[in-house]
Amino acid sequence: MSENKGKCKKVDPKIVAYVAGGAVLGGLAGYLINKVGFKNIAKMLKEKNIISPEIGGFVENFDLKSFVSKAKKDLNDISED
Repeated sequence: MSENKGKCKKVDPKIVAYVAGGAVLGGLAGYLINKVGFKNIAKMLKEKNIISPEIGGFVENFDLKSFVSKAKKDLNDISED
C-alpha cells in the first residue's frame, strides 16, 4: 500500500482554483439572472449593442415554459414510435 501512495499524482492547485472560481462566477451569474430576469438582461445587452439585434429579438420572444412543453411532446412522440 505504501508503494501506491508514492505513485499517486497530486492535483495541481491551479486547476482547483479555476474550478472553484468558475463555480463561484456561475453561482453569481445565476443569482443575478434569477433576480433581474433573463429577458431584462437580454434587453440591456441588446440596447448596449453587446449582442446583435437578431439574437436579442430571439431571446425576447423565447418562452421557457412553451419550449419545455414542446420538448416533452416531442420526446413523447419519439418514445411512442
